[in-house]
Order: sequence, then structure tokens, then C-alpha cells
Amino acid sequence: MSVKSSDQKTVQQDIEALHLGNLKTVEFDVVLPTEGKHGSTITWSSKDDRWIDGSGKVHQPEYGKGDRIVPLTATFQYGEARMDKVFEVNILEEKNKIQVGKIFPIHIEQQVNTRFCLPSVVSIQTVTGDVIGHQVNWLGGAERLYAEIGEKKAAGHLTDTLYEVTATVIVKETIEKKNVRQALLHAFPPKKVSLLGPSRFKTAQDRRLAFLLKVDDDQMLYNFRKAAGIDTLEAPEMIGWDSPDSLLKGHTTGHYLSALALCYASTGNEQIHGKLTYLIEELDKVQLAFDADDRYQYGFLSAYSEEQFDLLQKYVRYPAIWAPYYTLHKIFAGLLDSYHKAGIQLALTIADKLGDWVYNRLSALSHEQLIKMWSMYIAGEFGGINESLAELYTYTDKENHIKAAKLFDNDRLFFPMEQKVDALGALHANQHIPQVVGAIKIFEATHEKKYYDIAQFFWQSVVNSHIYSIGGTGEGEMFKQPNKIGAHLTEHTAETCASYNMLKLTKHLYAYENDVSYMDYYERTMLNHILATIDHECLGASTYFMPTSPGGQKGYDEENSCCHGTGLEAHFKYTEAVYFEDADALYVNLFVSSELMDADNGLHVMQVVPEIFTGEIALSILALKKTRLKIRKPYWHQGDVRVELNGEQVAFTEENSYVSLMCDWCKQDKVTIRFLPELRLEFTPDKNDTASLAFGPYILAAVSTRKDFYELPLHQGNVQEKMERITGTNRFVFKEKQLEFAPLAELNHEQYHLYFKTIGQE
Repeated sequence: MSVKSSDQKTVQQDIEALHLGNLKTVEFDVVLPTEGKHGSTITWSSKDDRWIDGSGKVHQPEYGKGDRIVPLTATFQYGEARMDKVFEVNILEEKNKIQVGKIFPIHIEQQVNTRFCLPSVVSIQTVTGDVIGHQVNWLGGAERLYAEIGEKKAAGHLTDTLYEVTATVIVKETIEKKNVRQALLHAFPPKKVSLLGPSRFKTAQDRRLAFLLKVDDDQMLYNFRKAAGIDTLEAPEMIGWDSPDSLLKGHTTGHYLSALALCYASTGNEQIHGKLTYLIEELDKVQLAFDADDRYQYGFLSAYSEEQFDLLQKYVRYPAIWAPYYTLHKIFAGLLDSYHKAGIQLALTIADKLGDWVYNRLSALSHEQLIKMWSMYIAGEFGGINESLAELYTYTDKENHIKAAKLFDNDRLFFPMEQKVDALGALHANQHIPQVVGAIKIFEATHEKKYYDIAQFFWQSVVNSHIYSIGGTGEGEMFKQPNKIGAHLTEHTAETCASYNMLKLTKHLYAYENDVSYMDYYERTMLNHILATIDHECLGASTYFMPTSPGGQKGYDEENSCCHGTGLEAHFKYTEAVYFEDADALYVNLFVSSELMDADNGLHVMQVVPEIFTGEIALSILALKKTRLKIRKPYWHQGDVRVELNGEQVAFTEENSYVSLMCDWCKQDKVTIRFLPELRLEFTPDKNDTASLAFGPYILAAVSTRKDFYELPLHQGNVQEKMERITGTNRFVFKEKQLEFAPLAELNHEQYHLYFKTIGQE
């Protein structure tokens, strides 16, 4: 049916007559008329309701998050005529309303006649007590060079405020920047440690292996081949965050490379190695195609053009661009894992060229430009690319690769850590954890002290003040103020990626510290968070957030999100921190049924941990040339430890929370160690009536669809008598309500409560 020309004319006149005012600098709600001047009805829809909705209600982005341009569509209708007009609304970020109570002292040591830059961010405390980082503008610019020894002062002010800042610079003849600290312990490569069944760890690994074998490798290559103008072989398009119209496409393929490499190292599956080899050979063709194209700089490799990298250098904000260096890090990591874990030399060749590309691009930029880029919300997120470049340097010995790693130094995170100030509140958790993994990797490559100090203080800050009972951190992806846990029990807590990367950092630091607190955290997080993230249907899905709110339920993400990507990798890493060694001792840190086989060094040990956990761990010594066996005494143990050798109780020493046995070991020796797990309550630091129930290493979740907090008459003195273990399981029942509690990893789609309120405490 044809539309009347008069109706069409009315709609057109109303479109021409509509004026919404200045949409380039919007700070307040926008009046959206529902009727045109000539009678058309007008309906409105927003492309992004977070900032402006169809009613014209405006929500400004927080200060520091940048303006947002949102398409707003007006649909005009009169009679049979209907037309759309799109208005672009630029919503300004909020003004800086900060009220400063304290600026933390800024003390800097520098060597005479050495050029350096003052920090672009300093730590402050607001009048409400929040500790955060804030940008600073230095009078005369950030770059300095002092030609005389002594104390110097630098003045500035907090950006967008009148608050004055003073830095004290101590100029010295020489400064010791190196740290001679060496690793005290060494982990075993994955191929030397394998999981034994039955166990939930082995089940999770087997599920992921089965999924990886089903993945279409040509689909994983689709975006890369398309970007380089290569035949996509009629492969299906990627989905979710890797769909053809996504600005993050390519990141899942990087995760997939890492997953295949880790899987091969852990299982020795040759079909997996074949898939990985194919992918690397095809990515080499993609990189060569880019090299042959005059539009691209030598060494480039991505699933899209260089445009996003160009736009970032012009400070174009998210969502116009989406973290190009983050995506590049996933590709880098996948290449390096393919080389280091699976022995594919071509992967290193590709990564070497890509490392040159990064250095050549970024070394041409000023320090100020880099700092501004990395401080940009989401657009400037770069994952742990500094980690990959530092690792690449250890393989290539190219100075430009370690220089490239340091070009990602981020004052917003690093300088408060150097000050020993926890200013993590309001920072995006998993945007910054990988940067600290990069810091420890730079330290391992260069022994520069500041990078180690940053990593160690960051770890202590997060683990002591920012974690939920399961080891996860962050709410809505963001760190909150220290010790604010009970106040943030929601559906969107404990992002999986954050825990994945915290475990990487933990393993690195433990090797240098030899402190059981690192392995206590590792056990807590691996068992209660990472193991709990995998779907039970073998769909390759993972949780993004782990809900901590009453009646929460896991959601499993198949659509190539960041946590889907790390979820492809995580379940092949369960053996990474089980065993460590030094010159004299074998360390057993995690209680996981597994086999250590290092024939070259005379080590063959099998560990069996019953699925129905009692605290008993059995170690079969098939070969052990070392004289000492050290077994971590876990934080959850209560009472006396009992150790038997071949069925006879034996004496032992306790050294720094390790049960230490010294013996001339014989083949078939069997060590049995009995720890005593008991039920206990773990309270949130900010809500002394809010707790999780734990048994040994397990955090137990109450299985219930109820949506408000349970109030249970439990305290540390009565929890044993109020609960009853369900025979033959790791589950317990609160007897008064017949409320069942289960280890979180056992739950799949059930609704649960990780926290409850306690009443009637002593």
C-alpha cells in the first residue's frame, strides 16, 4: 500500500522543524517531544541507555571516564508515513567534585644529571576517607633533569582543581636500582606434572580438552584472514566480542592459542598440538600478508587494521575504540605460550616481529602521550602486554623488546604502589592486575627493584583488603575501598579474569618469597573460584562474575567474552603450583591428586587426595633424590599434625609453616599426613554479622532460591554442633533448617548463598 504524499510531507516537515538545542555538550536531561509541530507522533530510543534513555534522562559518566557520544533515534509517524532521524548526543563527563583531605607525601630519589619524569598521578585521601589516585599537573611540565646533588622541590596542582601539590626530589650521585634477589624456589614445567583422577580438577580439565577438540580452527582464523585479505575458507563468522562488527575481535583467538599450548603441555595430546601448529602456520601467512601491504608497518598482526591504534594516539575514547593493545596482548601471549609450552619455533618468529612493531610505533611517542593513552578508560586498557614483551625479551635478548615493555608503565597504578599506598579503590580490577604481572616479569628480566616492590605491595593490598571468601576480587569489575566486602555482595562480583591473573602473580612472588601465605591464597582461589567457573555440560562456557548476593546463580558465558577466553586456559593450569623445589627439598604446596615425573632429576612422586575430603594426603615416593620433603601446613588446619611413614608415626620438624621430613628415601615409601579440617566462619571485614561457612579449604554455599539473607544462629563456638555432614559427601546440613551447604565448585545451575547473617553471637 502506497503512503499518502500528504502524510509523508507532514513527517518531513516535523523532522525539519524539530530542534533539540545544543547536543554537543550535554550535562542535563534532554527534553524529547512526543509530538511534532504538524502532528506527527514521535517515539525515542537510545543506542546506550547507560548514558541517556528514551525519556531523555541523562546519566553523566564519572569524572575521568570521558565524554560519551550516544546515537538517539527519533521515529516520526503520521498516518501511514514513518521515518527515523538520528541525533548524536555528546554527554559530558561529570565535573571534578573531589574534596581532598590529605595528599600523601611525594618523595622521589633520582640520580644527578639523569632525565626523568615526575609522576602523573599521586595518592590522595578524600574528606570522606576514600584513598584514590588523582592526576596532577606540574608547573613547567613533568620532565626534569637536576645537575646538582641535594633536595629539590617541584610544585603542581591536582588536575581540574586548585589543590596544590609539592614533590620532594632527593638528587644523589648514584642510586641503587637493582635488586639482587633471586628466586628461592622453582616450579616444574607442566609436562612433568599431571592430574590424577578421580577429582574435580581432572574432570574440569577433561571437559575443556573435549571442548577444544571440537573447536573450528578456521573460524578462529576468520577475522585475521579477512583483515589481511586472505581467503576465509567459507568458515563461519565469530560471535560475541569477536563478531565481525566488534572492536575487540581477535582476543579469543589469542586465548585459544594459549589454551591449546597449555593443554598440550598438560596432557600431551598430539591432536591438540596439530591444531596449534596449523593455527600458527596460518597466522604466519596473515602476518606476511600484512607485511606485503604498504598500508601496514612491518610486523603487524591483528584481526583488524591499524586504525584503532592510530585513533588511540589521537585520544579517541571508548566505545569508538575498544582496547587495541589489550587484544594485542592476548595474541602475544598465545604466540609465546605456543613457543614456550608447545615448542613451536615459528610462533616466536611471529612474536619477535610483532614486538618490533610495538616498539617502533610507541617509541616515537612522548612520555606525556603514552601516559595519557594508558590512563584512558577502557580504550587505553592494554592487558598484560608488558608481561609478554618482557617474556619476549628473555627469548630474543633484543633491548627494544624490554624497552617496549617499560613504555606501558602506568603511573595511575604504579606510583601509589611505590608510595606504599593502597589507592586501588575505583580502579578497574582486571585492567590493572595484568599490568602488575607485567611488573614482576620486567623484574625477572632486568632485576630493577621498583618493579618487584610494586608487585609485592599490590599483592599484599589485594589479598589482605580486597578479596571475597572465595579469593575473587572486584564488584562490577571495579576495586572498592579497602576492606569493603560485606557492603558489596551483589550479582556482579569476583570477575573470573581477575582471579586468573592474581594466581599468575601469586606464583611468581611465591618463588621469590617462599612464604606459605601465597600458597594459602592460591589454594583458596583455585579451589573455590577458578574450579567453580566451568560449565558442567562441556560447552566451553565460563562464569564472568561469581555472584555473592543471596540466591545468586552462576551464569555461563559462551560468547567470547574476556572470562570465556581465560576460562579456556585456566583448567590446564591446576598443576602449575602443586610442587616446587630448591636444591635440597621438594615442596608440596597444593593438595591435588597428581603425579610428578622428573626422571632426569630423580623425582617421581604420586599424590592422592580423596574426593571425600578428610584432611588426609597420601604421597607415594617412587624416586626422590632430595633429602627433604616439605608439605605446606595449611591455614585451615586445626590441632596437631600426624605424619606416618610406611604406616608408622614419625617425628617431623615445622619450618615456616611447612611440615618437614628428612630421610634417605626408598622406592615405594609412602608418606601419609593428616591435617584436621573443621567447620568455621569467615566474617567480612566490614560487617561483623556477615559470614561464609568454610570446611578445610572449601567455602560452602547454602543451596537455596531464597533472595534475602538467611539469619542463622551460628558463631565460632557452636558451628560444629549446629552442622551435620552428609555421609559420603563434602556437604553439610544446618540441622535446624535442613539447609544444605555444598562446595561452590559442585554447584552448576543451582541458586546459592555464599554469605549469610549471623544472629545470637556470643
